[in-house]
Amino acid sequence: MNIVPLFSTPIAKFSNFITSEERVKLYQRIKKTKHHRFGAIGGDGFSTYSETKKAPEVVDNNIKKRIQNAVDEYNKEYGARPCKISNMWSNIQNKGSTLNEHTHSSSIISGGLYIKVDETCKLTFHNPNPYVGVMEKLYDTHYNIDFYWIPVENCQLVLFPGWLKHGKYTDKIEMDERIVIGFDCLDK
Repeated sequence: MNIVPLFSTPIAKFSNFITSEERVKLYQRIKKTKHHRFGAIGGDGFSTYSETKKAPEVVDNNIKKRIQNAVDEYNKEYGARPCKISNMWSNIQNKGSTLNEHTHSSSIISGGLYIKVDETCKLTFHNPNPYVGVMEKLYDTHYNIDFYWIPVENCQLVLFPGWLKHGKYTDKIEMDERIVIGFDCLDK
């Protein structure tokens, strides 16, 4: 049998994308930045995200340029049109909070840079096939699952298409101060 993995969705993971020293500096900047409640985070969590104004910069130009290079590399593999980082924000979540299911519908590529996570942290993605739930399945495979999660680690960068639904309101954060820098990329 020859299986054709049709309609794959690429998720890019870059381990050790930043150094431990860079991570500590980002952590310190984020902790000094004012955060507010935001709808994509349930429970005890906060964000600098805003739909109306640019979030305060916590990432220096060197790291931002490296993220942009990673986005460019990802776009070549994915075949997406060129895009540039348009908005960055930081999220701080505490024990019991959730990252609710959502998309970044206006973004070509979205991503997260993990600043403070532990071994319990993950990022859940939802199957974009709207008919997967209709299937009577005997067992889960990567073709028929409803959602899939990836473990995340400190200093890691994760990239994905902005249209891909992620988060899961039933996945409760098990640590205090789970910190992630999120971003969207729009047309260049």
